Amino acid sequence: MMTSDRGFSGGGTPQFTETLQPERLLQQLSTSGGTGCFRVSVQGQQWFLYFDQGSIVYATHTIEPGDRFERHLRQLSQSVPALDRELRAQVRQQWEQANTPTPIYEYESLRWLLTQDIITPEHFSRLVEGLIVEVLESFLYLKSGHHQLVPYVEVPIVSRFDATRLIQQCKSRIQQWLSLGHKIVSPFQRPYFFSGAQVNLTPEQQQRLGSMLRGFSFRHLAVLMNQNEIALVRSLLPLIDKGAVVVREPQHPFDLLPSFDTSLWQETTPTVTEESGDLGSGFFTSKVPNRTYRIICIDDSPTMLNEIKRFLADDAFEVIALNDSVKALMEVMRLNPDLILLDVGMPNIDGYKFCKVIRNHERFKSVPIIMVTGNTGLIDRAKARLVGATDYMTKPFTQAELLKMVFQYLT
Repeated sequence: MMTSDRGFSGGGTPQFTETLQPERLLQQLSTSGGTGCFRVSVQGQQWFLYFDQGSIVYATHTIEPGDRFERHLRQLSQSVPALDRELRAQVRQQWEQANTPTPIYEYESLRWLLTQDIITPEHFSRLVEGLIVEVLESFLYLKSGHHQLVPYVEVPIVSRFDATRLIQQCKSRIQQWLSLGHKIVSPFQRPYFFSGAQVNLTPEQQQRLGSMLRGFSFRHLAVLMNQNEIALVRSLLPLIDKGAVVVREPQHPFDLLPSFDTSLWQETTPTVTEESGDLGSGFFTSKVPNRTYRIICIDDSPTMLNEIKRFLADDAFEVIALNDSVKALMEVMRLNPDLILLDVGMPNIDGYKFCKVIRNHERFKSVPIIMVTGNTGLIDRAKARLVGATDYMTKPFTQAELLKMVFQYLT
């Protein structure tokens, strides 16, 4: 059995602060046959590593767990077509609507997929191992914090993993990231194409790079393109060295994750980037459609409409801003958008009524409709679901949060 957050209320060792040696701590828990949730708190963020008799059964942290879960499910959907966008949204809704959400909602959601025979035990183990390794990737770089081992509340365990093997697997991945050179310090850095650089690319290749490199991180791009993330970054290194691709820092909250630190891995030497006539080849051979997505934004606030247009200012998006809900109904029918951003509190026809009318039309049964509101209550979310909304965003939201919606429902 493993623990949820309901087990954090009692028992466990006293919390204290010290310099962390993450690998040593994990090895101690493994060799001593430790059982419990090893919880580490660092500057308001938490890492949870679940052990059963020295084996790791799950790991997660509080920095965008839903995004991490979505990425790993999308990767598996390449071989499990049933894991389509609608089903993944359904799974997310289950944990959002839970009265007592837990740090292991991803694990419980995976168990649901398993019990419904949507994924096999082999798929389950592959997903859980991938999620654990990604969490360990950042955990091994933690330098100080509060930590304690807390007792169990019973949740059935499906798979157990050897801690030493996963640590070595994780260290090998980190070595590969470090081999990419000093400019790459995080898989969540964001590459952008700079068309003014002197590179040997055709106009079509430049257009495709500009279209794909629009704010997504290396890690997100790898999922979108169904490619190995290390290989994808390596294919961009010549363009990065020539200044044709500019690498920006991770968007918040991914900037809260520790960056790669070569001082901890002295045996690593950066790989020398070789000249290649196949610059950015991963992008040019990708099967990702090179298309423009039409997004309709309906809000009676000109300020909000301008902000959304600024956030999505890219050739990949055609953003149509509408401030009259009555006229917007006709425009939606005429324009056939790929996604609708819909404000709840509008005069004449409010967002709930608007959404219900649109959903009753056969052509818009599957078009993603994102409700946007300043209300944060569960009742408002439930009402949005009842009228057919795909998801829900609370004002104010950041560019990263908006791009996250695009990642989930358009790409």
